[in-house]
Amino acid sequence: MTHRALVALALAGCGSSSTKPPPLVFGGDRPTNLQVPEPLDKHASYPLIMVLHGYGANGFVQEAYFGISALVKSGQAFVLAPDGTVDSTGAEFWNADPACCDFDHTGVDDSGYLGGLLDDVIAAYPEIDLDAIWIVGHSNGGYMAYRMACDHADVVTDIVVLAGAAASDPSTCNPELPVDVLHIHGTADTMVPYDPNAMASVTQWASHDGCDPTTTAGPAIDLDTGIPGAETQTETFDDCPPGSGVELWTIQGGMHIPTIDNTTFAPMIFQYMAAHRRLLPD
Repeated sequence: MTHRALVALALAGCGSSSTKPPPLVFGGDRPTNLQVPEPLDKHASYPLIMVLHGYGANGFVQEAYFGISALVKSGQAFVLAPDGTVDSTGAEFWNADPACCDFDHTGVDDSGYLGGLLDDVIAAYPEIDLDAIWIVGHSNGGYMAYRMACDHADVVTDIVVLAGAAASDPSTCNPELPVDVLHIHGTADTMVPYDPNAMASVTQWASHDGCDPTTTAGPAIDLDTGIPGAETQTETFDDCPPGSGVELWTIQGGMHIPTIDNTTFAPMIFQYMAAHRRLLPD
């Protein structure tokens, strides 16, 4: 039975007569708050966005950097910004890949934890659009976004990765369905270097998604406000299946934490992902 069918069955089992409001806290012994669109229209359909922080950051800081909370306040999306676990240095991290960032080798199952969060929130809120389950991650959170796309492609429809990387061993990634990927990376990144990580990541996902290995250049855009002009070059992989796509946005001279305008970044990526909703039969 597909995940879509399982969710429909769960919602049907809940019945319509209950007046108990759905929960706002999910995650069991690793609780995280769900942010609900303001106001919530029971007859509308909304994306669910999961924000994944970088190594040493947390969900609150990462959400503020991206400006994602504005999408809640404008009534456009549900948002989750969970926290990783704390390592021996006191830094919060995600166990995303052998390359990053479970340096203590704890083996914590973050993929299972985050997948459970998504499943529980989706089951509790029928207003969530099952074709618009989006993950936005930076650095370690970008690695984790790729991991989620590998492990939970039946749920996750789109990922936006800033300064992260895909699976270091591509053979460990076998997604059930295509996942739309937007990878953003600065050429002056010294933490997760642009070469070879950026192109290797999108090439890997172009293969997963069934796209051609060739790309077409798009318009240059002004993404990093600390660099004059339209410094970011966009390119799109050719002939991806309908409803999926893989893009690389290269910030020429961009650092690991580029200077973005969080009042424009969130609307921009929202527009991108809304234009790349998964197209699958119900």
